[in-house]
Amino acid sequence: MAETMATSWPYFRRDPECVVLEPKPGVVPSDKPPVRIFLGTEPAQYRGERIFFWSIEKHRDPARRYEIYRMSDLLGFDRKGWRTGFTKYRFAIPEFAGGSGRAIYNDVDQIYLTDPAELFDLDMGDHGYLAISPEETSVMLIDCAKMLPYWNRASAAREGKHALIKKPAAVAGLWGPCDPHWNARDQEYVEGRTKCLHYTALHQQPWEPFPEDYSYHPNPLAYIWHDLEREADAAGYQIFGPDRPSPTFCDLIARNEPLGANEPVFLSERAHALLADLGVRRLLLVGFGHAPELVGPAKDLSWASVDLARDPKLAQAGPSDAVVASGLFDRLPPADIAWVLDLLFARAQRLVLVDLRARAVEGFASPAWWRRRLAEAAARRPGPSWHLEVRPDPRYAASGPRSFTVLRTADLGAPKVWVLTTGDERYDRQGLELARALSWPFETRRLVLNRLRRLPNLVLGASLISVDRRESDRLAPPWPDLVITSGRKSVPAALWIRKQSGGRTRLVQIGRPRAPFALFDLIVSFPGSRLPLRDNVLSVAAPLAGIPRAQLEAAKAQWAERLTPLPEPRTLFVIGRGRDGYRVDPAAIARAASRLAAELRRDGGSLLVLLDRKAPRAAETAVREALADLPALIVREDAHARDARAALLAAAARVAVTADEIAALAEACLAGKPALLVELPRWYERYPGGRALAQGLRFLWGGGTTYRGTPHQQHALARFLDHLATRGLINLPRDPRQLHEALVARGLVQRLDGPPPVARPHPLDDLARVVERVRRLMAELPSAA
Repeated sequence: MAETMATSWPYFRRDPECVVLEPKPGVVPSDKPPVRIFLGTEPAQYRGERIFFWSIEKHRDPARRYEIYRMSDLLGFDRKGWRTGFTKYRFAIPEFAGGSGRAIYNDVDQIYLTDPAELFDLDMGDHGYLAISPEETSVMLIDCAKMLPYWNRASAAREGKHALIKKPAAVAGLWGPCDPHWNARDQEYVEGRTKCLHYTALHQQPWEPFPEDYSYHPNPLAYIWHDLEREADAAGYQIFGPDRPSPTFCDLIARNEPLGANEPVFLSERAHALLADLGVRRLLLVGFGHAPELVGPAKDLSWASVDLARDPKLAQAGPSDAVVASGLFDRLPPADIAWVLDLLFARAQRLVLVDLRARAVEGFASPAWWRRRLAEAAARRPGPSWHLEVRPDPRYAASGPRSFTVLRTADLGAPKVWVLTTGDERYDRQGLELARALSWPFETRRLVLNRLRRLPNLVLGASLISVDRRESDRLAPPWPDLVITSGRKSVPAALWIRKQSGGRTRLVQIGRPRAPFALFDLIVSFPGSRLPLRDNVLSVAAPLAGIPRAQLEAAKAQWAERLTPLPEPRTLFVIGRGRDGYRVDPAAIARAASRLAAELRRDGGSLLVLLDRKAPRAAETAVREALADLPALIVREDAHARDARAALLAAAARVAVTADEIAALAEACLAGKPALLVELPRWYERYPGGRALAQGLRFLWGGGTTYRGTPHQQHALARFLDHLATRGLINLPRDPRQLHEALVARGLVQRLDGPPPVARPHPLDDLARVVERVRRLMAELPSAA
């Protein structure tokens, strides 16, 4: 008889695990057949997998039964050369399904935006499988009886992926097309029409499953996935739980065999110190397959012991100051890690202690991977501190022992906060807005900078040599708990303050620091900055603050005499000077102005035009000619047009912005104004072969798109450049197109003369996310050894 499950961790199985979603209580069950979904996944994709399941829970028919088969770590397959840990499992689905009925296949990097039963119930005609193309098998509806001769366990294990795809694709009529919106890849997304969204760019997957293999970057559509994750967190959702552990968990118990040696629990010196520092008196020891016993000096503490295999809910355990899981995760199936961690943090009042073996140097089951799992569980359950000890396992060539400690407090009190300002209004506004949103008392420290500010931050280091100390506010003890900076110029002073505090001050940097990332506790990154994502980098869709509402209204009142005669609705057209590789071409400005003028003649209203003080005179002439016979106000920003930007923005019903004016575009969105993006020619269009050169450079930097508009997969050079960027050694040029894409994806910006919006407007919620992250940061005092 074939082995059905491996006897050692992580317990490879012969057949997929089946997760059943029964009809919801109080609903008359449907007489339709169960919706069968086979999911290609792997343990490192635990976050993506959870949200895939949640997307089905959110959209499913409550009267219908759903059977979701987790194809993860299956026996009988040689995964050498696979791009993912599940590449060829899909081709064994007809056999997994018993050679009859229908089955849907999905990759784990997808989310449903409608009920998958709609796909399952499609008319297949005489086809054997439906997909958006014969070769695109990442979403399929399969007739298992018809496809069994082509796709089965033997053929999937023996043949290559391309042969498995091409053989049935060559049979006339076997493949049938389905609506492309069942497999919308990245920027193919259209809200209200996309049914299944596929995050195909591996280095832009919002859940960052493989940080050891990819250098992650923001995804314009990440907000859709993150919204689903926040919903799942709020609902306390996990795929498995104490009342429904994984099939592997249940199979291990049913074997009624020892799950390993019943080793006693011996606490390390560091663990003893933490118990004493946190005033722990009562311990709960949790094992799997046995009830652990405490030995050593800590045996004098009050402790209880429980076997999770016999009591998954820990119902027999009383209140505990600390929960100790020594060796528990060496035996627990990977699919059960999430709910068990949630359970440990829910039961611990002061501390969670975890001791386990490393199974790899990096990636799945490495020390860094386990640290990340505990940090994520702790974020879902504020309160208890946690300590992780990772022992080396020579069988996996892991590194030496490592430990991670995060001490947390539930009472933040009122931290002392400084905001460093440099006189640049747009940068200063960001730091002040964050400080106000934190609702803690804060003080500003105004820095007047000298000519040395132009030196690289790597040269300036943690110093005040770029600060005019006589003209600046005094920097002196008592040192703050938190310093907020925005822009690169205040970074050396912030680093100096932390040095004076003995490393106690936490640093939050808004925007590109142009310094090593490791020097900061949190970096808030905007699209276009090209900063790679790291544990201490939080990507947001736009700057945190626009022009304050009070300033908008005050400026509007000051300009009332000039604005009142202009009929409503008013459209503001902002024209830049040409930045970040864009050229303010008079012909492009003339086309945009003519388009706006035509709308004005048709719909009425007036046009407000704001030109950057360095915008070409030819562009201004083109605008004046296009608007010669229409009600308009044309203003050039200079000393004589004080507060013009704020006044015209406040008076406008919508805003058109040239592509180089990323600040104006963000300000329009933050002010709640519908925005139009006016494309401009790029620098390279002046030269023969310039476009090919620019595309090549963008590809080398890790950008660019494929023939169907989806991002290129990341290559080694792009990862190396990101590595240099995280150390402050290089700064790639900004790419405003990333901000454009982020705002277009949220439905806040539409391209002038472009296609209809891809989404309804989704208001920016970045400030609340940053506040939550900073509060969590200030509640934690991490250390690693």
